[in-house]
Amino acid sequence: MEYRLDLGLWNQVFAVPCALVDRHLKLAGKEQLQVLLWALRHAGEGFTPGAMSSALGMPEELAEEALEYWTNQGLLAETAEGLCPAPQPEVEAAAPPVASTPPAPKPEEPRPLPPKKRMVKPDTIQLAARMEESEGIRFLMQEAENLFSRTLSPAMTTLLLTITDDYGLPPEVTVMLLHYAQEVGKTSTAYIDSVARDWAESNVFSLEAAETKLQDLSQRRLAWNKVASAAGLPKRSPTKKEEEAARRWVQDWGFTQDMLTAAYERCADNTGKFSAAYMDRVLESWHTAGVLNLEALAAYEEKKKSPPQAKGKAQKASSEKSYDIDELERMSFFDLPDDL
Repeated sequence: MEYRLDLGLWNQVFAVPCALVDRHLKLAGKEQLQVLLWALRHAGEGFTPGAMSSALGMPEELAEEALEYWTNQGLLAETAEGLCPAPQPEVEAAAPPVASTPPAPKPEEPRPLPPKKRMVKPDTIQLAARMEESEGIRFLMQEAENLFSRTLSPAMTTLLLTITDDYGLPPEVTVMLLHYAQEVGKTSTAYIDSVARDWAESNVFSLEAAETKLQDLSQRRLAWNKVASAAGLPKRSPTKKEEEAARRWVQDWGFTQDMLTAAYERCADNTGKFSAAYMDRVLESWHTAGVLNLEALAAYEEKKKSPPQAKGKAQKASSEKSYDIDELERMSFFDLPDDL
């Protein structure tokens, strides 16, 4: 005889960690619970944040932050194969004290920033405690919510606490950073974290230093926009080398958009594409020769094409050398990978 226990809907079940109910049910937000339950339901199946967000009807960024929340809480871990249950830390027995001569105190060294991928970030309990004891932290969280016009996700709140407590940025400086991120349209936790680390490594710990940093970032952004417009580039973020080159061309050398367009045309004629390295060589030669406008450029190029015949041997050799460089440019000799 065959026996069968029919539990109806309970025939198809999946396991839920007890820690979810014991420790996180009260603290986790709706999106975090939705994402974890959905991931548990599809255990063993491959999925992307995009598929998850589509199934749950939430923005993909929110789904990624929810997954990050559970990895930060130690319930999930990231491996090369994907997500898996996080290993539980082993409790080691305390070693008996050994009598020894205490080492001589070492001079204090600057504390390095935490690793970029932190294993454990502050949890919501620590956050609540910090907000209770620190008016600055409360101010930061309130300003962030007002700026983003939404309730902060657990991933964002723990990141803001990390920025102030671990990276050392004061709350008012962090607020300026958040305004910048909102202005450029990049408010993901990954972007804000990378900017905060850069500010900390650059010693931007005061309002004055933050204002100077923001002015520099604004000028760099405007310089790149001029270059992108001159070259007809699609809207995209520049690489660090491209950004630095654009800043040098516009701010240090003072080239106008007309001159940037002229440099790009010569670059495209010889390489068939935008090359920051090639444009840098062209603009550097113009800068060295004091050529800063189209009229001066026309005269400069005409002079290089027809060197005077009455020059001495040294001058003639110099002219021939200049002519040779022009020939090499036309032969795409400088069509090299960007290595600024």
